[in-house]
Amino acid sequence: MHHGMLTNSYNYGNMVQELPDSPELLSRRLLQAGYQVGYTGKWHLGTGADAVRKDDYVQQYMGQIHFAELAMNAASTPTSLGYQGDDFPGHGFGGYIYPEYKEYLKNNQLELKIENILSGNYTSHQAGEITSGVKSTIEYYLVERTKKWLDQFSEKEEPWYFQLNFWGPHEPYYAPSEYLDLYRDKTFTPWENYDGDSENKPKIHDVKRAKDPTWENFIPYIQHYYANISHIDHQIGRLIEYLKEKNLYDNTLIIFSSDHGESLGIHGGLCDKAIFMYQEITSIPLFIKAPAQKSVVHIPEFVQTCDIYSTILTAAGIKKDMAERDGRSLLPLIQKEAVLWRDCVVTECSGIGAILFSQRGIRWKNWKYVFNAGDIDELYDLRDDHGELINLIEEQPAVRELMQKKLEQWMIENNDNLIFEYQYLRRR
Repeated sequence: MHHGMLTNSYNYGNMVQELPDSPELLSRRLLQAGYQVGYTGKWHLGTGADAVRKDDYVQQYMGQIHFAELAMNAASTPTSLGYQGDDFPGHGFGGYIYPEYKEYLKNNQLELKIENILSGNYTSHQAGEITSGVKSTIEYYLVERTKKWLDQFSEKEEPWYFQLNFWGPHEPYYAPSEYLDLYRDKTFTPWENYDGDSENKPKIHDVKRAKDPTWENFIPYIQHYYANISHIDHQIGRLIEYLKEKNLYDNTLIIFSSDHGESLGIHGGLCDKAIFMYQEITSIPLFIKAPAQKSVVHIPEFVQTCDIYSTILTAAGIKKDMAERDGRSLLPLIQKEAVLWRDCVVTECSGIGAILFSQRGIRWKNWKYVFNAGDIDELYDLRDDHGELINLIEEQPAVRELMQKKLEQWMIENNDNLIFEYQYLRRR
């Protein structure tokens, strides 16, 4: 929110399309602290002027808009922002389009084959089977790139930070045959919250509903999605084995997370993410392995993606006023220190594609309240309604009032400029 990037591509509603360079960037902070910093994989930024000018969608629907970044030929790629590593600009559509990856295939006498492609009903999503073997996949390639860079970093005395971003399991759901075989013959019963919704749900959700939401239509996509996850799990295992072989594992802080979840047919056939704030989308995985950690501990406190930035910088020895901006370091929780922690957490959305739609969702104890500007709000009791089927926004006025006050307080404390409209619509 505070960096101005409200969406992540050239589209309506985005104040900034390319990430400005500044001392506050993670890479710049770490470089200042004496770290080698590296990056490979999905970047989503840095599309570049030439690519945007050739993009059919931009030209057809936004060709008269003169983005300032394009006029200046500015494009933020990892190596332009302090990282060593690979520049894979833009969305990437699974990562299979880049010349560096194609060169890897050529040099290793490999060929990528994607067959049995599914598409159509699932709101523009695709699924497909990679029949050319695991070594031909983008995930295998990215682990090889990571190993290459860590080999180089390990030759120097300076500490290092490296970020590996897989494209999957985001769509397109392309999975190797070896992993698709694990799920190919499995059937899936409908999710607990596939049907049974109360009638008072926001109409905006229909933007992401399948053309034909029949459950059977989702099963092939679920099979490919699960296969993609299993494949990525195996590739992460390859990287961990590399760290152990190089005697790096015990002394390395490892963080695994994701940017969002996936819907896969919940609530009557919803697809993708954004426009709705159900748990399947907002409650994402976060695993942290501290140096020399031996046991597994579950930490129940509310955390947010912004905390990852602060956690990394704190672990690198950067002082608190520079490390903690919109988040807090998670190290005190991991180290079992007595600390006064937040009692609620907020999710933000500003729309998707050409839809400008402001949303804020807040979790407190077992309650979730979602402010939908221009649509009905939502209130769920996650203790008794795990699937978020029954919207209690009218049935629980006292809880609604409490949650609205908590969201207002969060917006004030975090300088959320939606506060003025929120107060006008809900708090007057």
